[in-house]
Amino acid sequence: EWFGPSGSLKDRIYLWMFEQAEARGDLKRGMRVLECSTGNAGIACAFVAAVKGYPCTVVMPEGLSEERKKIMRAYGAELVFTAGGESDVDLSLKRLGEIRDGDPTGYWVPGQFDNTDNVEAHYRSTGPEIWEQTGGVIGAFVASQGSGGTLTGAGRYLRERDARVKLYAVEPEECALLARREWGPHGIEGIGDGFIPDNLDVSQLSGVITTTTEESLLMARRLAAEEGLFCGISTGCNVAAALKLARRHPELPSIVTMANDTGQRYFTTALCGEDKKVDVPIREHPMDPKTQRELDRYQSGWEILR
Repeated sequence: EWFGPSGSLKDRIYLWMFEQAEARGDLKRGMRVLECSTGNAGIACAFVAAVKGYPCTVVMPEGLSEERKKIMRAYGAELVFTAGGESDVDLSLKRLGEIRDGDPTGYWVPGQFDNTDNVEAHYRSTGPEIWEQTGGVIGAFVASQGSGGTLTGAGRYLRERDARVKLYAVEPEECALLARREWGPHGIEGIGDGFIPDNLDVSQLSGVITTTTEESLLMARRLAAEEGLFCGISTGCNVAAALKLARRHPELPSIVTMANDTGQRYFTTALCGEDKKVDVPIREHPMDPKTQRELDRYQSGWEILR
């Protein structure tokens, strides 16, 4: 997905979300775009905002890669930081709400976690591309769970074409919310945010695969050294998970996953030998009611791979 204009799979959703909001009259001249992100979404959002001439503010956890922050600022975005790292997105969402409440008519919030245009963008682009590139021979689609848009949108398209396609969500072993209802800090930027977003349709899932931060880092390095694919940490996570599934289910005719972005956004992270310490706040992290309901309803039917 590096070949998108701002360098990640998030490019697929933001132009579509902006244009749909403009068409509905939700986004108008004079408004400021306000989004919550752990990196790639913020970059894509800032990029589209710059092209279309809207000021942009991104709220994000402070403990993410410096490259992400610099790219967003290069696109003109104002950054607001909250405590913690990838698994502390709830704090960023809370701060976003506070900012929006200060001027309810002055901000437009794309809302990647609950905006159904996110899902629709993947249904219209990612799903058909996968179907075409595989010749319609797909055993399973494996995708790390961030906003839920990729897995839900592309997965829905693929299953409409062939109901036998299995869908597997991937999450950090250290923050195995779907697999074990556990929360904790991890080092896989862009996924494992500690809640089930509205855009993740868990009713579609066949199973959940967990991958440790270390497994993800090692696989991302292998992809660069052995395949010439210098990708980010979540891509390593995806590929490691796909290989786990292949070992468990050798009968699957093919397994599809995503290379989410480039490794060039991770020079200041453990991927490239700089193990930055993230100050994660010590706090309670109670499960929200929606996540509890979804897990109670669907979790027992999932295959769990570690």
